[in-house]
Order: sequence, then structure tokens, then C-alpha cells
Amino acid sequence: MEELHCMAGFNAGNEKALQHIFDLFYERLRFFARGITQNDIQAEDVVQEAFIQLWSKKEGFNSLRAVKAFLYLAVKNSSRNLLKHDKVVARHAPFLQSGLAGETVLHRMIEAEVLADVRAALDRLPEGCREVIHLCYFEGLRNHEAARRLEVSINTIKTQKLRGLRMLRLGLRHFLFFCLWGVLFCHPFCPFGCF
Repeated sequence: MEELHCMAGFNAGNEKALQHIFDLFYERLRFFARGITQNDIQAEDVVQEAFIQLWSKKEGFNSLRAVKAFLYLAVKNSSRNLLKHDKVVARHAPFLQSGLAGETVLHRMIEAEVLADVRAALDRLPEGCREVIHLCYFEGLRNHEAARRLEVSINTIKTQKLRGLRMLRLGLRHFLFFCLWGVLFCHPFCPFGCF
């Protein structure tokens, strides 16, 4: 299929044009993703998700070169995010196993309570701060990546992040006492018999 005809059809929502683009790039993108994720199934999922993203933005492309660049970038970012997620899961896997000791159960209960209050504090942040905190700390994006995603300047990201963290610190001040009390008095060898 000729490039101009293909791109015109793609921009118009022609599924045959999408299939042509899929056939052109799928295998090389899957190979690229496999090199990052080291997992065939994850690589296929990442590439399929990239094509879904591409289709949702189909009107914005004027050449196969632009499509190819978009797909490679989407696959790279999704693969990196997947690796970060896998590392977090691996780090917390021991806590997810059954048969938790009493001390661990207590710590998990305290953690659940603290996380619920942190989530509530995050929900009270202004929308801009909340978005930046989520992208930078929960999705692991760097400042320039978050700026690109939100289509704002890096200085705006830095300002919103600083403002959000300051508001969170103020909103969660009461936890400092609670956490300090837990460290000092709820140790297994605590003379006050907390355990």
C-alpha cells in the first residue's frame, strides 16, 4: 500500500490501513519489547497496547515515519514501566506470603491505616499537584517526562511537586508522632509489654 494512501486511510479510521501498519511494524516492535522485558507475553501485551494508543490518536500522524517513532516510544515507555512494576512486586513478595508472624500482621495493619490516610491526603490535593505527584512518585516518571505527558513546562512540574509535597507534609503531620511512638514503644523487646 502506498504511504500517502495508507496515511489518508489511517487518519480517516480505515481498519485496512491500520492492519497494513500493524503488519509493517508488529514483529520488530515485539522483538524490541522482548529485549527490554525478557518476556514474550509481556512483550506482546506492550506492543498491542501501543497499537491501541496509536489508533486512539490516528488523526495526528502524517507519515509512516511519525507512526514508527510513536510506536517505538510507546513500547519503550510501557516496557520500562512494566519493569519498574515487576521490581516493586518482587520487593514486596515476601509480605504477600501466607503465615505472617504476629509482629508482621501488626505492621501490615498499621501500614494499611497509614496508606489509607496518605491516599485521603493525596485526594485532598489540588488537581495539578495530585497529577504531578502521581506521575512522578507512583508511575516513576522524571520531571521532563511528566512535563511532556501533561504538556506543561518542567518548572511547572517542579513547582507543583514542591507544593504538593509541602501540603502532604502538613496534612500528615500527626503521623510523625504516631510513627515515632510505634518505633520507640512497640518494639518486641519493649519494657512496656506492647507485644
